[in-house]
Amino acid sequence: MKKLLKNTLVLVVALILLVGCSGNGESGDGVQTLTLAHGGALDSHLHEGALKFQELVEEKSNGQIKVQVHPNSELGAEREAAESVQSGSIDIALLSTGPMGNFADKVNALDFPFLFTDHKHAEEVLDGEVGEEISKQLEEANFKNLYWIDNGSYHIATNSKPIRKFSDLAGLKLRTQENQIQIDTVNAFGASATPIPFSELFLSAQQGIVDGQGNSLAVLIPQKYYEVHDYLTVTNHMYSAGMILMNNDKFNSFPEDMQQVLLEAGKEAGTHQREFVQKLEQEYKDTAIENGMEIIEGIDLEPFKEAVQPMYKKYEDKYGEIHKAIQQ
Repeated sequence: MKKLLKNTLVLVVALILLVGCSGNGESGDGVQTLTLAHGGALDSHLHEGALKFQELVEEKSNGQIKVQVHPNSELGAEREAAESVQSGSIDIALLSTGPMGNFADKVNALDFPFLFTDHKHAEEVLDGEVGEEISKQLEEANFKNLYWIDNGSYHIATNSKPIRKFSDLAGLKLRTQENQIQIDTVNAFGASATPIPFSELFLSAQQGIVDGQGNSLAVLIPQKYYEVHDYLTVTNHMYSAGMILMNNDKFNSFPEDMQQVLLEAGKEAGTHQREFVQKLEQEYKDTAIENGMEIIEGIDLEPFKEAVQPMYKKYEDKYGEIHKAIQQ
């Protein structure tokens, strides 16, 4: 009953916010207002990117396009926000790749473990032909990818058991997104994958429903996960890409010069957001330590890498060509 009441309240709040945003269209003075949603806190990398995008759009359009930013999953968790962008009830959302493979399956190719050597390698891939190919498939699902953003690299955070070697993961329940590749990765590590929406994750960790999660410092620290996780093991096992996604029909409704404004603002805001994430990596570690979280570094990652190799074989027919291009 409590869960039902909570979900009902969330739905009511979201509906109120959406009604408040229903002036998305053109106002009497010709100004268009776009709604932008994301799941990050006010001091998160996502909010930083959203505010930069808002600033640039309004500046470059000479005030003809305004952006209303809704952080903290106000308009729904990632999967819900993606569905809302697709349908057009939200104009834009900053989303991770996690749920997007449900709409365009080539996105899943990016979530494989130990796929990229570092964030620079990932950026080169996403800004090149592979990124264009995946963005084209997203357009077919009614999403316009204005630019690729950075959610940081995944590590393993655990409630009370430190992970100092591969075998320490055996039997632990680790939260994943609703993403089959992430589920397969956690299971290959010997843990038990438990898909949970991000909006429910903090409480789930607090109550012991999950023993930990894979996530980046850029997500964990602004959301104060050091309050529920005692340990963080640095694994860099997955680069987490994200996107500034706009409803494609809405994008195409703008004249060409305003489309260019949105694309330029997306690229500049995305570049700014990437730099923000990388710059704060060490600061996030320091904050975690100051708040009692133990950071475990330098563990042997070879058993982790060996354990996930069968995944590449399993999905070779689907994603082999994209992975080959990424490696090249």
